[in-house]
Amino acid sequence: MQDKNILKICQDCGAKCCKLGGADATNSERKRILNRGYPDHFLKIDEDHYEMNSKKARCPYLNKDNSCSIYEVRPLPCRCFPVHPEYENNKKKYLLALCPLGRVLPQNIIKGLRKESAKIRNHIIKNRFSHTNLSKSEIKVIIKRLNKFKEVDIR
Repeated sequence: MQDKNILKICQDCGAKCCKLGGADATNSERKRILNRGYPDHFLKIDEDHYEMNSKKARCPYLNKDNSCSIYEVRPLPCRCFPVHPEYENNKKKYLLALCPLGRVLPQNIIKGLRKESAKIRNHIIKNRFSHTNLSKSEIKVIIKRLNKFKEVDIR
């Protein structure tokens, strides 16, 4: 069950993070979602990398009220947000998206999310837009929205 305080923050924000195309997932994360009876909205990239097939960059599991229909089984990148790893010059760094949730989380929670986000598979992070089955127009929308998020490096 989604925490009511977090849900309120996300709903007030309009769940902008869920309008960045949806998270990538491993095969086991995808299977966990499907085993719970949710529809398959994933596109296979390779044996252990799936991306969500979004429409207009909206996560297919986002409800109309901006709540998450798969909250209990959401993929690791969703569980770690607003912390996420990226690669710059072949070095992994950790960023904190300056979303409303990131502004209210205590440092110990952010540290824990950083530690959890380190578990996101490197090939998923590195291949986010280089290995994709999304259309060019879908990628354009996602990148445009991503660029609106200001971030702080939290190495």
